[in-house]
Amino acid sequence: MIKKEIYPKTIRMPELGTKVHITEKLDGSNLCIFKKNGVIHVAQRSTIYTIEEAMAEENRKALYPDLYNFLVTHKDWLSENLFEGSAICGEWLGMGKIKYDWDKLFGSRFCMFAKARVNDEFTLESICYDHSLFGWIFTANGEEPKVPAFMATVPVVEDADWLPNKERLNTLYDEYTSKVGRPVEGFVCSYAGSVMKYVRMKNGKVVEYFEKDHKGI
Repeated sequence: MIKKEIYPKTIRMPELGTKVHITEKLDGSNLCIFKKNGVIHVAQRSTIYTIEEAMAEENRKALYPDLYNFLVTHKDWLSENLFEGSAICGEWLGMGKIKYDWDKLFGSRFCMFAKARVNDEFTLESICYDHSLFGWIFTANGEEPKVPAFMATVPVVEDADWLPNKERLNTLYDEYTSKVGRPVEGFVCSYAGSVMKYVRMKNGKVVEYFEKDHKGI
């Protein structure tokens, strides 16, 4: 006999409602930078490097293009200012079909889309997509916490009161692409701790959105 409640408790609806935070889904490669046990780590694809390993000659070719130079320039700042157990999650641009002029558009090749905590199993938890909270993983140094100037954040598209359906997202996509005047891969919608993606551009072409095509983020 096992004394255990198998069905989890149902979360109550918030009295003030929950906003749907819609951001642009940039076409890049996932990159996480975090501090664990006092050491900066770099996670790309299925590999996690300590900063020392990332700097090693034998691993440089495995890093994303120009990531080595980015780390050389900013590793000391990150070591001093990133809180223990905190992670920066973002996109490293220039790896996909869309070739952005990232310096002109965003100010950095690394665009942050979430912050998180890293547990002892080196797994992300408490992932947060709220831009207004991103700065709190860095030391304030007497100032309001903020994302450093050498990083960008993914563009915010809209904050909605309700989860949009396909028709609304299609309209929003047309409006947004017209506004920014460049190719847009799609959107990411975060809602009540969950995150979902809406992809319209594949292999450089705008296609119809289908839910069944979505795998991962």
